[in-house]
Amino acid sequence: MAREIKTRRGRNERQRILLEGEKILDWAVEHEVEIEYILAASSVDDELVEKYLSQSKEIFRVSDGIQKKVTDTRYVVPVVGIGRISARDDALGENFVLVLDDVRDFGNIGTIIRTCQAFGVQKIISTTPDFDLYQRKTIEASRGSVFSTNITKYENSADAIQDLRENGYQIVVTSPRGENLQSLVELKPAPVALIVGNESQGVSQEFAERADFVIQIPMSETIESLNVGVATGISVYELKLKQVMSMIEQQIKSTLGRELNVAGMLVQKALDAELGKVSELSSQQVVFLMVLKCDQEMSVEDMCRQFGILDKEAHDFLDLLNKSGLIAKDKKLRLTAKGEEVLAKLWFTIENAESKILSGLSENEVEILKRQLHQIQENCIQMMNGN
Repeated sequence: MAREIKTRRGRNERQRILLEGEKILDWAVEHEVEIEYILAASSVDDELVEKYLSQSKEIFRVSDGIQKKVTDTRYVVPVVGIGRISARDDALGENFVLVLDDVRDFGNIGTIIRTCQAFGVQKIISTTPDFDLYQRKTIEASRGSVFSTNITKYENSADAIQDLRENGYQIVVTSPRGENLQSLVELKPAPVALIVGNESQGVSQEFAERADFVIQIPMSETIESLNVGVATGISVYELKLKQVMSMIEQQIKSTLGRELNVAGMLVQKALDAELGKVSELSSQQVVFLMVLKCDQEMSVEDMCRQFGILDKEAHDFLDLLNKSGLIAKDKKLRLTAKGEEVLAKLWFTIENAESKILSGLSENEVEILKRQLHQIQENCIQMMNGN
């Protein structure tokens, strides 16, 4: 079986992955891939073999010649694993998905997947049913990110478009001939499907004709086009930022952010620790910006009351936000355009921190937790009102 899954057809039929070499094996272990067995070349020392004793059901010693045949190489790959491909979740539901429309280059695919995961995009869609994530070059280019990628495959572009439409996605196509500049496009507050096309042909005609937006990345006239991996990275970053800004009020109301003041001191300290890596703002200041985004404006008195800030502390609390141009003050406090942009940029950090805080809880448990927090808030309000 090991030689069979060297090919795409063999991997798809057997639902197994060939994990060639120590580096790829380590990535698979890190991403909790189930390893059925490992082949170790006879020339490999026992110390390397022992490293994987707890990670595999069985480890077999094979001759260097057999190991070369398994990997189809002229050199000896010290260790090779057989991993099981986990079941896919085909359902759509993410706020941002990337569609690979007949993208073929293994290195490009790996680079794109790694970039997507860096920006929190977990769902990848392919318009070809034989799409294969697990070719060695793809695994290496993604540095193992393929092992935790959620992939949905369609028979063709038309089927993908229909499903995206039925699930409320706005379709954004990248093209050198796009009528909109990517930096100027105004997204709707709805889920986004970013479509990137084949290295030489671009996106299919079906996507180009049915897109909500056909956009281009502005470039110097001396450059005809960008590598699809590079272009995708630029588009994912900019469009995800634009999407967050267009949906930020809805996003805020559906997350833990609104509950911070009653969630306790530990949650605040955890968020402060994460934010401290990328920003001077405290979690309390970031939550204040969130609330200001939702409420549009707020008096200093209301701010002090909601956030438990003493009057004499209000100036220090607002000083950094004022100096940074994140808020404006007339009679009341308001969030500036720069404040919205900073809030959107910090959203990746906030999401990561929230994910860590809620680690170990199922989606159902998270929803129950939020309902309980709301109930606690209502109880406190009633107590404050003397009821």
